[in-house]
Amino acid sequence: MIKDKIRNRLQVLLRESALPLNLFIRKASRIDPDKIAFYTITSKFTCNPKYISEKIRALYPDIRIVWLTSEKEEDQKTFPDYVKRVPAFSLEGMREAYTSKIWIDNGLAFTAGFIRKDDQIHIQTMHGSLGIKRLDNAILMRQKKFLGRRDIYRESNLTDYVITNSKFEEDVFRSVFWKNVPMMRLGHARTDILFSQNEPQRRIIREKLFKTYGIPVSDKLVLYAPTHRKDNVMDLNYGLLKEALEKRFGGVFSVIIKLHPKAREKRPAIPAFVRDLSDYADIQELMLVCDVGVTDYSSWIFDYVLTKKPGFIFAPDVERYNTVTKFCYPLEETPFMIGKTNNELSDCIAQFNQDDYEKKVDAFLEEKGCVDDGNAAERIAVWVRSLMHNSH
Repeated sequence: MIKDKIRNRLQVLLRESALPLNLFIRKASRIDPDKIAFYTITSKFTCNPKYISEKIRALYPDIRIVWLTSEKEEDQKTFPDYVKRVPAFSLEGMREAYTSKIWIDNGLAFTAGFIRKDDQIHIQTMHGSLGIKRLDNAILMRQKKFLGRRDIYRESNLTDYVITNSKFEEDVFRSVFWKNVPMMRLGHARTDILFSQNEPQRRIIREKLFKTYGIPVSDKLVLYAPTHRKDNVMDLNYGLLKEALEKRFGGVFSVIIKLHPKAREKRPAIPAFVRDLSDYADIQELMLVCDVGVTDYSSWIFDYVLTKKPGFIFAPDVERYNTVTKFCYPLEETPFMIGKTNNELSDCIAQFNQDDYEKKVDAFLEEKGCVDDGNAAERIAVWVRSLMHNSH
């Protein structure tokens, strides 16, 4: 963890101290009209950029794909062979960024380190969807630092398009970063896998996951993935959760957890029977193979809801969120049953009705104007290719 902190600090120093060099490479570089640079906030092959790049590769193999990432071995392992990988804030990373026609990222990644040329196109995909947590609180926190204010300014002014999946999301985005940036309601590519009827794909992901983490093949899975908290304290009773799920749905449940990236330095203690998959690169794959999802206020559950598999909210500190952090809309307007205590969560599981839940999910998605349907990646890839073609 100390090495990671040192590496992150050095990247920030390089980003700032190398600004003249950054600008020189920017000016001296010639754009390759058939190259796209991707970047994710985790430096891994994941989220919307992963699924967009896969579809672009499948439909347009002539397009060159480069990824700005870290030099950590665990990050490098997540990438396929067709992706060229370069350290984000290295000289090579700067050159690759400034010679790419299009930049695609999932949250204040490119604009934090580079200044887009006028004839480059920056596409923002973000990494949340229909989420309940407000974004402006995070901005207010970041504005206390110069780098935060600068990054916000760049993101607002150097982004050409934002890809969204709903009118709700567009309204939220316009209130925060991208007031005057065109919104492309094409859906989120990362959710396509949740609609997949490709059973061999599902089986391969499941078998690899179960083998890697020693999960009995006959077990069902419950995924618990909470949002980030300053104190990083989670009061979930895993044993009681497992007992309630097995009583309601039958079979044997294995509990897996995935912590927010900011919560991984000080991981809370967990029982031995709970498997920590916090370093698993792609939460979409976990959503695909798990049988039940549990969170507090994390936005992944609003992707997971598309599967219509049982989802629950464990919200022991909901009053603090209601009064301090605040939500975009009342927690009770989600389709999920809410437990404020472990016993309440168990009661919610016992009372769960699949038919009622599906009706609530359909009403929720319709009210938000969600367009996710399993074909977002193809719509985005075709649109991205048209941008490159029309700009030649």
